[in-house]
Amino acid sequence: MLQLSSVTVLHSIVLVCCTALLVLFTLPLLLIENASYGLWLMQAVPLLLTLPGLILFKSRNLQWLGFLVLFYLLEGILQIYSALILLQIIGVLTTLVCFVLFIAVIVKLRTETPHRLKD
Repeated sequence: MLQLSSVTVLHSIVLVCCTALLVLFTLPLLLIENASYGLWLMQAVPLLLTLPGLILFKSRNLQWLGFLVLFYLLEGILQIYSALILLQIIGVLTTLVCFVLFIAVIVKLRTETPHRLKD
C-alpha cells in the first residue's frame, strides 16, 4: 500500500510540474511586449505531445520528458541571465520546477521493474 501512495505522489508531482512549466512558458507572452511565439511553440508543443502519456503514466513518455526537461532547464538558466527582472524571476522558477520534475521522473523510472539481464 505504501508503494501505491508513493506512485500517486510522483504522478501528482509530475503533472503539477508540467502544468507549472506550461504556465511559465506562457507568462512572457502575456507580460512582455516583444515575446517570441516561436520560442513558446518550441517549448510547449513537445511538452503537450507527451502529456497524454504522462496522464496515463507511461514509462516511454517519462523517458522523453526526462530529455525535454534538460532543454527546459537550459532555457531557464539562460533566462536567469536576462536583462529583464521579470524574465530572471521566470528563469529561476523554471529552473526550480525543472529540478523537481527531473528528480521525480528519475525516481519513477528507477522504481520500475529492472530490465532483464542478458546472459
